[in-house]
Amino acid sequence: MPDSKPTSASGERKRELGIYLGYRAGEWLINRLPRGIALPLASAAGNFAFDVATGKRALICANLSRPMRLPADHPRVRRAARRAFRNYAKYLVDMMRIGEITDRQAEELVAIQNIESLRTASGGGKGVLLCTVHVGGMDLLGPALNQLGESLHVIADDTTYGRLYDHLASARARHKIFLIGWRNLRGLFKVLRSGGNLVLFCDGGYRRGDVPVEFCGEATTFPAGPATIAARSGAPILPVWCRRTADDRFEAVGLPLIRPAGGDPAEIQRATQELADALSARLAADPDQWYLFRAVWPQSDADRAHAAATLEAARRGDDWTRLPQATAA
Repeated sequence: MPDSKPTSASGERKRELGIYLGYRAGEWLINRLPRGIALPLASAAGNFAFDVATGKRALICANLSRPMRLPADHPRVRRAARRAFRNYAKYLVDMMRIGEITDRQAEELVAIQNIESLRTASGGGKGVLLCTVHVGGMDLLGPALNQLGESLHVIADDTTYGRLYDHLASARARHKIFLIGWRNLRGLFKVLRSGGNLVLFCDGGYRRGDVPVEFCGEATTFPAGPATIAARSGAPILPVWCRRTADDRFEAVGLPLIRPAGGDPAEIQRATQELADALSARLAADPDQWYLFRAVWPQSDADRAHAAATLEAARRGDDWTRLPQATAA
């Protein structure tokens, strides 16, 4: 079971309660509809959202422009962004249906191309860090792995939307997907010590003090967590890509393992850059799978300069952690 405390609904803000009730109503309706009807409706909703949500549309276009190596306003980028909106809407449908998905449906929906990569990674008995970005249907990977005797533990934000968090945790636990609060470091290492699989999302966006990397051809940062945890625990990093196919099923593949040789800044950066390279290559080949509604690269001139400077320092072999980390004005 997850090693995180359920969040009480006492003191819950009205907005959080409204979101919870709205989600449960949508969930009820979607689970009354066949998936073959719900997904086309989701596609239509995704198209509508793309047309009206100008701010989110600009974010998606800006993100997709990097792996596509095209301007954000290029027609190909906009078409890919529209598909990303549709894919995200379909993802929400599948996420709402996950509590009622059957074992047979899980087997039919997800094809895991090389489960042996996970078996190899877990062979050392120190757990595995499954690292990915917001693509395809990582939630659907859980029920499929459950059929193969594997469970997933996913780092999640348990500090807001308490009742909704508890509901999502309960629905996923039926398929041995366990949520862990992001501040629960003890629970995180407990999973790895028991040989479990820990999922980490790495596209949180640029943040000073995180690990400098080149991602899709441009300097930004990835979180230090994956490589640092791998170095401290001995658990290998397994980059994972789970994409939605044209028939609305999913294909999951494990990419080559990454094993940090130590916890010094140079090795943390090397392993994190290797992870960024593996995921960047997949994004370049299949960009419209990516639906992240926040900026991934620096947004100000000062942050862009800082990102480039720390990345160059790391490439020279300097200790990039010693560069000033003052917040940009």
